[in-house]
Amino acid sequence: MIVLRYVPFVIIGIITLVAMVVNVKKNRFSENESLFWTIAGLIMLLSPLYMDHIDKISQSVGVEYAPALIFALLFIYVFFLLYRQSAKNHNLSEKLVEIIQLNAVYENELRQLKEEVKKLSERAE
Repeated sequence: MIVLRYVPFVIIGIITLVAMVVNVKKNRFSENESLFWTIAGLIMLLSPLYMDHIDKISQSVGVEYAPALIFALLFIYVFFLLYRQSAKNHNLSEKLVEIIQLNAVYENELRQLKEEVKKLSERAE
């Protein structure tokens, strides 16, 4: 019966690791981005090996059910990943604004050059 409490960790760990390998192969994730999820998957996969230590730590913190502590820590870890993605999203948004502004400047310069070419071609005729 005690072994059954480890099964969800192993299953979630394996699913996470397999998903990361598949997504990296399909270029949906970079190797750097998948590293954080791979670490989470390995923690979930290996946590049953250290369940005695996790039980002691959870009891010292005041958590009666050790897997709840692991899930809480992984929940905090996911929030860290969410914060990291939000920061990257902000940086990409700023770069996008710069690119759009630069594109507008280039379009304006192109329009001016076309007008000058048109004026020069009219003078040449």
